[in-house]
Amino acid sequence: MARRREATQQRYLESLVGTLTGWNQPEARLSRAFENDEFMLFGQSIVPLDARRNKPFRLEILIRLREEERNLTPPGAFLPILEYFDMMPALDRWVIEHAASWWRARDGVPNTVLNINISADTLDSTDFPGFVEGQLKACGLAPGAVCFELSGHEVASGSGQALAAATRLKALGCEFAVSAFGRDAISFDALRMVGASMVKVDAAMVRESHADEVALTNVRSIQRMCSQVGVATAAEFVELTETLDKLRGIGIDYAQGYGVARPEPLPGIARFEAAAAAVA
Repeated sequence: MARRREATQQRYLESLVGTLTGWNQPEARLSRAFENDEFMLFGQSIVPLDARRNKPFRLEILIRLREEERNLTPPGAFLPILEYFDMMPALDRWVIEHAASWWRARDGVPNTVLNINISADTLDSTDFPGFVEGQLKACGLAPGAVCFELSGHEVASGSGQALAAATRLKALGCEFAVSAFGRDAISFDALRMVGASMVKVDAAMVRESHADEVALTNVRSIQRMCSQVGVATAAEFVELTETLDKLRGIGIDYAQGYGVARPEPLPGIARFEAAAAAVA
């Protein structure tokens, strides 16, 4: 049975690679990407909706893969392959190291938090907290300026060692956020397990909230619950002005999406005022 399952997974991977990338040797291709520093960081603004609450500005760190002719491969095309070959911890460390170096080159970004996605496998690495602590010290990155994002399912699949690592990282001052929040009951368990200080409301609810009263009610319920326990709320995939107005009206703390700011290459991000003005 295990052999049959492995064969099925292999066929799925081959189909996925062929459809998304056309690579013949995906593991070798991604190994070469690490060797040649072919990944590229982007940043997307997560903007406070009410300046009176004095919430810090946030920037989510995103990843792309450089291909020939200046093409960029989106993460949805290569992250599943990295996961299959157990290469996510290597990628997550690459992202953290390069984001920290960017921060150091700018001499820091006042009142700004970097939201960095990590996988459950990364959090399960025994030396991950030590690696993060080393990066914080080497690049002068304040612990409170880092927020690690995981989905509820990633938190639920983590081991006791992963949760212990989360505790160590929180002791350093790092924050945690649970993404796709509200999609299922696991989200609420994850919030408690890692002691998250922020949730990102599930995109399906956010997209419908401007026109669907049920979706808006669900988002409002999440906002009220989180407000009661001191957890910040963010809405992802905000694309319409009407959605922003609804979210602001029910007290959501942050908005992120093409209706606020598009991702930009991280080295080129200089100022955040434009994104903030978009939701003012």
